[in-house]
Amino acid sequence: MIVSNKTRWIAALTGCLTAITGLPVLGYLSVLASTLLIVGAVLVARFQRHGRDLMWFGAGATTLWAIPAGLGIRRLSLSGGSDPRVVEAAIATVLLVVVCDIALITDGLRASRGLWKRI
Repeated sequence: MIVSNKTRWIAALTGCLTAITGLPVLGYLSVLASTLLIVGAVLVARFQRHGRDLMWFGAGATTLWAIPAGLGIRRLSLSGGSDPRVVEAAIATVLLVVVCDIALITDGLRASRGLWKRI
């Protein structure tokens, strides 16, 4: 399966943003999950299979912490004072994680359709 350049850039950007915004929330656990996403996006150019697997694993791990944490921050901001920059970063993180997941899924579906056409 070939991962498109657009998906690689989205994954790398998502990894960078989630590492920066997740560090105060979850500490180094968020950085580790985001690092897998970034390393997978870089490695996929040279090692397709291993890079793709790292991207998928990193995206799954990032999704599991970023969406609940981002939505929790958003919910807490509705009840009272919070720094608007934190809320905006949380919302941007959630949206970028969703876009990254959609890009990875569409690349996977596109590749599986191509596989079925060959059979």
